[in-house]
Amino acid sequence: MRRRSLLAAVGTALGTAGCVGSSSPGRPLRVSLPGSDGRLPTRYTCDGAGESPPITVESVPEPVSALAVTAESNRDAIIEPVHWTLWNVPADRTEIPAGLPRTATVDDLGGARQGRSGGPPGYDPPCPATGGTEEYRFQVYGLDAPLELAGGTANDDALDAISAATVASQRFVRTYERPADDESG
Repeated sequence: MRRRSLLAAVGTALGTAGCVGSSSPGRPLRVSLPGSDGRLPTRYTCDGAGESPPITVESVPEPVSALAVTAESNRDAIIEPVHWTLWNVPADRTEIPAGLPRTATVDDLGGARQGRSGGPPGYDPPCPATGGTEEYRFQVYGLDAPLELAGGTANDDALDAISAATVASQRFVRTYERPADDESG
């Protein structure tokens, strides 16, 4: 059983925006993501610009020294499709900007690294079937140390390394309803 399955189960038990493992109760990991109504804005899907969403970092607990982000489809599958892994974001960042390049290393983000799931590294925009609705889990992790993992690593391997180094996390669930063909006009 993968560690991420266990971490996902813990996160589900705590709710869609809870913190897990925070070692500093007075200062939890707090971040925000677009879609306060629970819907992923079209801009961050295959029907929009397909760019990665911005994440605002409001507070980071000790001993977090780096941040990571994952995005997965929330399906009833044993291993959910992974749309994005990003790690080694400096913990003192107040924002992860939208539209990160699809590169293994993001120089403008302190040398952060991105994983891949078959195509180029970086954010793979959600794209449910035409007329379908799907949930996506975005999770931001506080890591106890930067990962010794090369950019361009397979997303599943990156998820395992992220899970092993996590000391705090916050999860967001966003839905996206893809327009039917006759609605996209």
